[in-house]
Amino acid sequence: MITYWTVAKRGLIRRCPKCGAGHIFTGYIRLLPECPDCGESFSGNRTDDAAPWATVLFVGHFAAWLIGTMIKSDISSQNLTLIVLAFVAVAAAVTLPVMKGIFVNINWFRAQH
Repeated sequence: MITYWTVAKRGLIRRCPKCGAGHIFTGYIRLLPECPDCGESFSGNRTDDAAPWATVLFVGHFAAWLIGTMIKSDISSQNLTLIVLAFVAVAAAVTLPVMKGIFVNINWFRAQH
């Protein structure tokens, strides 16, 4: 029996919720129609705005901490803005596919149970 946490961990590494071996994305965040290893169908599995919402929530909290920490130091406003913008862009780009993988797998699990 596959547990909720197993499925969430597989989503974290963007693997199939059923077998854990096949990739679930083709490219950046485009969902494959089915698992290349076990053939599990991903049709009808949508995350809509859940992954971007979670990404903004996650990255926003770290950005707020970064801004608070850097304001205490003697850094110019321009440099602060550039550093924070670069951090947010990179962190969001890295976090979005991970969040989408987690939500795709959780949706699959909920549909199975």
